[in-house]
Amino acid sequence: MDFEFGLWLLVFARASGFVTILPIFSTPNIPVRVRVAFAGALTCLVAPGLPAYNWRQQALASLVLVIAREFLSGLVLGFMARMAFYAVELGGALVSNEMGLSMGSLMDPFSGRPTQAPGMALFMLASMVMLTLDLHHDLLIGFQRAYLVLPMGGARLREPLLSHVVAETSRIFVVALQIAAPLIAFSFIIMLVLALLGRAMPQVNVFSESFAIRVLGGMLVFGITLQVMAQHIVAYLRRLPEDVLRVAHFLGAG
Repeated sequence: MDFEFGLWLLVFARASGFVTILPIFSTPNIPVRVRVAFAGALTCLVAPGLPAYNWRQQALASLVLVIAREFLSGLVLGFMARMAFYAVELGGALVSNEMGLSMGSLMDPFSGRPTQAPGMALFMLASMVMLTLDLHHDLLIGFQRAYLVLPMGGARLREPLLSHVVAETSRIFVVALQIAAPLIAFSFIIMLVLALLGRAMPQVNVFSESFAIRVLGGMLVFGITLQVMAQHIVAYLRRLPEDVLRVAHFLGAG
Protein backbone atom coordinates (compact mmCIF):
# COMPACT_ATOMS: atom_id res chain seq x y z
CA MET A 1 0.00 0.00 0.00
CA ASP A 2 2.88 2.40 0.82
CA PHE A 3 4.53 1.69 -2.51
CA GLU A 4 1.29 2.33 -4.39
CA PHE A 5 0.83 5.61 -2.55
CA GLY A 6 4.33 6.71 -3.52
CA LEU A 7 3.63 5.93 -7.16
CA TRP A 8 0.34 7.85 -6.97
CA LEU A 9 2.15 10.81 -5.38
CA LEU A 10 4.68 11.06 -8.22
CA VAL A 11 2.01 10.79 -10.89
CA PHE A 12 -0.09 13.36 -9.05
CA ALA A 13 2.85 15.78 -9.08
CA ARG A 14 3.13 15.59 -12.87
CA ALA A 15 -0.65 15.72 -13.33
CA SER A 16 -0.87 18.78 -11.07
CA GLY A 17 1.69 20.64 -13.16
CA PHE A 18 -0.11 19.58 -16.32
CA VAL A 19 -3.52 20.77 -15.09
CA THR A 20 -2.07 24.01 -13.72
CA ILE A 21 -1.50 25.34 -17.25
CA LEU A 22 -3.79 23.06 -19.28
CA PRO A 23 -6.15 24.96 -21.63
CA ILE A 24 -9.72 25.62 -20.43
CA PHE A 25 -9.26 23.66 -17.17
CA SER A 26 -6.71 26.15 -15.80
CA THR A 27 -8.86 29.27 -16.14
CA PRO A 28 -9.28 31.37 -12.97
CA ASN A 29 -13.05 30.87 -12.87
CA ILE A 30 -12.54 27.13 -12.21
CA PRO A 31 -12.01 26.63 -8.44
CA VAL A 32 -8.70 25.27 -7.21
CA ARG A 33 -10.49 22.34 -5.57
CA VAL A 34 -11.93 21.33 -8.92
CA ARG A 35 -8.49 21.46 -10.52
CA VAL A 36 -6.99 19.39 -7.71
CA ALA A 37 -9.84 16.89 -8.06
CA PHE A 38 -9.27 16.74 -11.81
CA ALA A 39 -5.54 16.11 -11.26
CA GLY A 40 -6.42 13.38 -8.75
CA ALA A 41 -8.85 11.73 -11.18
CA LEU A 42 -6.23 11.85 -13.94
CA THR A 43 -3.75 10.28 -11.54
CA CYS A 44 -6.12 7.45 -10.67
CA LEU A 45 -6.58 6.71 -14.37
CA VAL A 46 -2.88 6.80 -15.28
CA ALA A 47 -1.11 5.35 -12.22
CA PRO A 48 -2.48 1.74 -12.38
CA GLY A 49 -0.91 1.20 -15.81
CA LEU A 50 2.57 2.37 -14.84
CA PRO A 51 5.48 0.21 -13.67
CA ALA A 52 6.56 0.28 -10.05
CA TYR A 53 8.91 3.00 -8.85
CA ASN A 54 11.20 2.16 -5.96
CA TRP A 55 11.13 5.32 -3.89
CA ARG A 56 11.32 3.85 -0.38
CA GLN A 57 15.10 3.45 -0.50
CA GLN A 58 15.71 7.04 -1.57
CA ALA A 59 16.65 9.84 0.77
CA LEU A 60 14.07 12.49 1.55
CA ALA A 61 15.96 15.19 -0.35
CA SER A 62 16.24 12.94 -3.40
CA LEU A 63 12.52 12.14 -3.26
CA VAL A 64 11.61 15.83 -3.01
CA LEU A 65 13.81 16.51 -6.04
CA VAL A 66 12.02 13.79 -8.03
CA ILE A 67 8.62 15.25 -7.09
CA ALA A 68 9.80 18.71 -8.17
CA ARG A 69 11.01 17.28 -11.48
CA GLU A 70 7.68 15.61 -12.08
CA PHE A 71 5.79 18.82 -11.36
CA LEU A 72 8.04 20.83 -13.70
CA SER A 73 7.65 18.13 -16.35
CA GLY A 74 3.90 18.52 -16.12
CA LEU A 75 4.26 22.28 -16.48
CA VAL A 76 6.31 21.88 -19.66
CA LEU A 77 3.82 19.40 -21.14
CA GLY A 78 0.92 21.67 -20.22
CA PHE A 79 2.71 24.66 -21.74
CA MET A 80 2.97 22.84 -25.06
CA ALA A 81 -0.76 22.06 -24.90
CA ARG A 82 -1.49 25.70 -24.05
CA MET A 83 0.35 27.05 -27.12
CA ALA A 84 -2.69 26.57 -29.37
CA PHE A 85 -4.68 29.01 -27.24
CA TYR A 86 -1.77 31.45 -27.17
CA ALA A 87 -1.94 31.43 -30.98
CA VAL A 88 -5.71 32.02 -30.84
CA GLU A 89 -5.29 34.95 -28.44
CA LEU A 90 -2.58 36.49 -30.62
CA GLY A 91 -4.74 35.98 -33.71
CA GLY A 92 -7.62 37.70 -31.95
CA ALA A 93 -5.37 40.64 -31.10
CA LEU A 94 -4.33 40.96 -34.76
CA VAL A 95 -7.96 40.80 -35.88
CA SER A 96 -8.94 43.48 -33.37
CA ASN A 97 -6.12 45.73 -34.54
CA GLU A 98 -7.11 45.37 -38.20
CA MET A 99 -10.77 46.07 -37.41
CA GLY A 100 -9.91 49.15 -35.37
CA LEU A 101 -11.18 47.65 -32.10
CA SER A 102 -7.88 47.53 -30.27
CA MET A 103 -8.87 50.43 -28.00
CA GLY A 104 -12.15 48.88 -26.89
CA SER A 105 -11.59 46.07 -24.41
CA LEU A 106 -13.81 43.70 -22.46
CA MET A 107 -13.14 41.64 -19.36
CA ASP A 108 -12.41 38.08 -20.40
CA PRO A 109 -14.30 35.77 -17.99
CA PHE A 110 -11.88 32.92 -18.71
CA SER A 111 -8.54 34.62 -18.06
CA GLY A 112 -9.70 37.61 -16.02
CA ARG A 113 -7.71 39.97 -18.26
CA PRO A 114 -8.91 42.75 -20.59
CA THR A 115 -9.37 41.53 -24.15
CA GLN A 116 -11.14 42.51 -27.35
CA ALA A 117 -14.37 41.00 -28.64
CA PRO A 118 -12.79 39.12 -31.60
CA GLY A 119 -10.17 37.57 -29.32
CA MET A 120 -12.84 36.42 -26.86
CA ALA A 121 -14.93 35.00 -29.71
CA LEU A 122 -11.96 33.05 -31.09
CA PHE A 123 -11.03 31.75 -27.63
CA MET A 124 -14.58 30.51 -27.06
CA LEU A 125 -14.58 29.00 -30.56
CA ALA A 126 -11.35 27.12 -29.82
CA SER A 127 -12.74 25.91 -26.48
CA MET A 128 -15.99 24.65 -28.02
CA VAL A 129 -14.15 22.97 -30.89
CA MET A 130 -11.77 21.25 -28.49
CA LEU A 131 -14.57 19.91 -26.29
CA THR A 132 -17.02 19.12 -29.10
CA LEU A 133 -14.52 17.08 -31.13
CA ASP A 134 -13.24 15.34 -27.95
CA LEU A 135 -9.75 16.62 -28.64
CA HIS A 136 -9.19 16.98 -24.90
CA HIS A 137 -9.45 13.19 -24.68
CA ASP A 138 -6.61 12.86 -27.18
CA LEU A 139 -4.61 15.33 -25.13
CA LEU A 140 -5.09 13.28 -21.97
CA ILE A 141 -4.11 10.13 -23.87
CA GLY A 142 -0.96 11.96 -24.98
CA PHE A 143 -0.23 12.75 -21.32
CA GLN A 144 -0.56 9.07 -20.45
CA ARG A 145 1.66 7.96 -23.34
CA ALA A 146 4.30 10.46 -22.31
CA TYR A 147 5.33 8.02 -19.58
CA LEU A 148 6.59 5.67 -22.29
CA VAL A 149 9.31 8.14 -23.29
CA LEU A 150 9.62 10.12 -20.07
CA PRO A 151 9.78 7.83 -17.02
CA MET A 152 9.32 9.20 -13.54
CA GLY A 153 12.30 11.17 -12.33
CA GLY A 154 13.94 11.07 -15.76
CA ALA A 155 13.33 14.67 -16.87
CA ARG A 156 16.41 16.68 -17.85
CA LEU A 157 16.79 20.11 -19.42
CA ARG A 158 18.83 19.78 -22.60
CA GLU A 159 19.67 21.99 -25.55
CA PRO A 160 17.49 20.03 -28.05
CA LEU A 161 14.49 20.61 -25.76
CA LEU A 162 15.07 24.36 -25.61
CA SER A 163 15.56 24.55 -29.38
CA HIS A 164 12.33 22.63 -29.92
CA VAL A 165 10.37 24.87 -27.55
CA VAL A 166 11.67 27.98 -29.34
CA ALA A 167 10.70 26.49 -32.71
CA GLU A 168 7.21 25.62 -31.44
CA THR A 169 6.85 29.10 -29.97
CA SER A 170 7.60 30.64 -33.36
CA ARG A 171 4.79 28.56 -34.83
CA ILE A 172 2.36 30.53 -32.65
CA PHE A 173 2.97 33.60 -34.82
CA VAL A 174 2.48 31.59 -38.02
CA VAL A 175 -0.88 30.21 -36.86
CA ALA A 176 -1.96 33.63 -35.58
CA LEU A 177 -1.20 35.14 -39.00
CA GLN A 178 -3.16 32.35 -40.70
CA ILE A 179 -6.14 33.08 -38.47
CA ALA A 180 -5.99 36.83 -39.04
CA ALA A 181 -4.99 36.67 -42.74
CA PRO A 182 -8.49 37.44 -44.14
CA LEU A 183 -8.82 40.52 -41.95
CA ILE A 184 -5.28 41.66 -42.74
CA ALA A 185 -5.98 41.38 -46.48
CA PHE A 186 -9.30 43.21 -46.09
CA SER A 187 -7.74 46.00 -44.07
CA PHE A 188 -4.95 46.40 -46.63
CA ILE A 189 -7.42 46.67 -49.51
CA ILE A 190 -9.62 49.14 -47.64
CA MET A 191 -6.70 51.36 -46.67
CA LEU A 192 -5.36 51.24 -50.23
CA VAL A 193 -8.75 52.24 -51.69
CA LEU A 194 -9.18 55.04 -49.13
CA ALA A 195 -5.66 56.30 -49.82
CA LEU A 196 -6.40 56.52 -53.53
CA LEU A 197 -9.74 58.18 -52.76
CA GLY A 198 -8.01 60.71 -50.54
CA ARG A 199 -5.62 61.60 -53.34
CA ALA A 200 -8.47 61.93 -55.86
CA MET A 201 -10.80 63.85 -53.50
CA PRO A 202 -8.74 65.83 -50.96
CA GLN A 203 -11.86 67.48 -49.52
CA VAL A 204 -13.08 64.13 -48.10
CA ASN A 205 -11.89 63.32 -44.59
CA VAL A 206 -10.74 59.80 -45.36
CA PHE A 207 -9.24 59.27 -41.91
CA SER A 208 -12.52 59.71 -40.03
CA GLU A 209 -14.50 57.71 -42.59
CA SER A 210 -12.13 54.76 -42.44
CA PHE A 211 -13.11 53.74 -38.89
CA ALA A 212 -16.74 52.91 -39.71
CA ILE A 213 -15.77 51.12 -42.90
CA ARG A 214 -13.10 49.02 -41.16
CA VAL A 215 -15.40 48.07 -38.29
CA LEU A 216 -18.48 47.21 -40.37
CA GLY A 217 -16.54 45.55 -43.17
CA GLY A 218 -14.29 43.78 -40.70
CA MET A 219 -17.27 42.30 -38.84
CA LEU A 220 -18.69 41.07 -42.15
CA VAL A 221 -15.40 39.48 -43.23
CA PHE A 222 -14.90 38.05 -39.74
CA GLY A 223 -18.28 36.32 -39.87
CA ILE A 224 -17.75 35.01 -43.39
CA THR A 225 -14.26 33.62 -42.72
CA LEU A 226 -14.97 32.24 -39.25
CA GLN A 227 -15.17 28.70 -40.65
CA VAL A 228 -11.73 29.09 -42.24
CA MET A 229 -10.34 30.30 -38.93
CA ALA A 230 -11.91 27.29 -37.20
CA GLN A 231 -10.16 24.96 -39.64
CA HIS A 232 -6.76 26.43 -38.74
CA ILE A 233 -7.59 26.13 -35.05
CA VAL A 234 -8.69 22.49 -35.41
CA ALA A 235 -5.56 21.64 -37.38
CA TYR A 236 -3.42 23.06 -34.57
CA LEU A 237 -5.43 21.37 -31.81
CA ARG A 238 -5.11 17.96 -33.48
CA ARG A 239 -1.33 18.25 -33.30
CA LEU A 240 -1.23 18.86 -29.55
CA PRO A 241 -0.94 15.18 -28.47
CA GLU A 242 2.01 14.70 -30.84
CA ASP A 243 3.60 17.91 -29.57
CA VAL A 244 3.25 16.71 -25.97
CA LEU A 245 4.85 13.36 -26.82
CA ARG A 246 7.68 15.05 -28.72
CA VAL A 247 8.48 17.35 -25.81
CA ALA A 248 8.33 14.39 -23.41
CA HIS A 249 10.83 12.61 -25.67
CA PHE A 250 13.22 15.56 -25.50
CA LEU A 251 12.82 15.71 -21.72
CA GLY A 252 13.58 12.02 -21.27
CA ALA A 253 16.12 11.51 -24.04
CA GLY A 254 19.48 10.29 -22.88
